[in-house]
Amino acid sequence: MSERRLDPTFETSVLMLAKNKEKYLRQAALSVMEASDVQLVLVEPGSIDDSRKVCEKLEREHMGQVSLITKSDLSAPEGLNNGLNVARGSIVGVLNGDDVYLPGALRHVSNYFISNPQIDVLLACGFLINENSGKWKFVLPSKISRKSLGLARHGSLTFFHQGMFYRKDQFPNVRFNPGNRINWDKEFLIELWTKGARFGYCDIPVAIFRLNNDSITSRGFSKDSLDANTAELDRLLQFNSNSFFAPLLGFIFRLSKAFSLARHTLKVHTSSFQMNLTISENQ
Repeated sequence: MSERRLDPTFETSVLMLAKNKEKYLRQAALSVMEASDVQLVLVEPGSIDDSRKVCEKLEREHMGQVSLITKSDLSAPEGLNNGLNVARGSIVGVLNGDDVYLPGALRHVSNYFISNPQIDVLLACGFLINENSGKWKFVLPSKISRKSLGLARHGSLTFFHQGMFYRKDQFPNVRFNPGNRINWDKEFLIELWTKGARFGYCDIPVAIFRLNNDSITSRGFSKDSLDANTAELDRLLQFNSNSFFAPLLGFIFRLSKAFSLARHTLKVHTSSFQMNLTISENQ
């Protein structure tokens, strides 16, 4: 296999959904532009707050690094597709305008793809913070397979798009489904998986997902809409998530995820203890 090289000008492009995100937008954008070789694509199709003004100011301040899209769209996936049309990086990630990357995250992502040329999609860890309750949790991505994707309704899949990056140059025709307003990120994963993408994972947190009153995740959808969406994803996967054994398989996946999370937590605490011990010995 020939070695894949990243774009020499922009290694990574980040698509940012900026509609009605005035309160958080600048912090989110600056977390992207911490790395000078990252292109930020702001998707702002028309807000009722001053998000457009924030975006225009960012574009002026970071000319050449920030691309602003003001084309109207009917859904977040359609806006992301508009962003893909101008993304110049070999690697693409997606970040909501009210989320944030952790310091050094994008440099780590770039190094991961350079060190792992066989990997097409990286699923990284992160944190989910509920701003209403003040609670947070660590998100460890699931290993991707037909079963983990198909049994998502039974709890088999842990995933957040803030930690997903993929090689756009390897899958130039993969797009978000504008008609899927519920699980467009999961459908995008399915599309990559069905086209033979090879997945990689890292247990280093790269992003913070803010769950607030403006988050799509917190709004909820009707049961009929959810059922129709699940049926469509089943069709794409050629999988039956309503089978008799599906709940049992989902339970097994949840146990496996709990074990992986516990093992990761133990690894982190053990590493921290060893580091503290070394510091104490050197004092």
